[in-house]
Amino acid sequence: MAAAAAEQQQFYLLLGNLLSPDNVVRKQAEETYENIPGQSKITFLLQAIRNTTAAEEARQMAAVLLRRLLSSAFDEVYPALPSDVQTAIKSELLMIIQM
Repeated sequence: MAAAAAEQQQFYLLLGNLLSPDNVVRKQAEETYENIPGQSKITFLLQAIRNTTAAEEARQMAAVLLRRLLSSAFDEVYPALPSDVQTAIKSELLMIIQM
């Protein structure tokens, strides 16, 4: 559990770095983000969007990245997920929309 929390915290830092005005920091964050596996990206992005204590900018960036991921790589990422994870994603998206 502590490891998952640490990974999520690192992901919040990554989201902040993706918004950085410093090109070097942003480019490094983009490369790091691209190397995260699709299923992990979806999980981290959903958690970031749902976390009302996270910075609004980070939550907005997570929403944009999730939309991009689901619209551009949906056929690669989603079918490869186990059906219980697919169901969980659907439920999470519905909860987020209702927030």
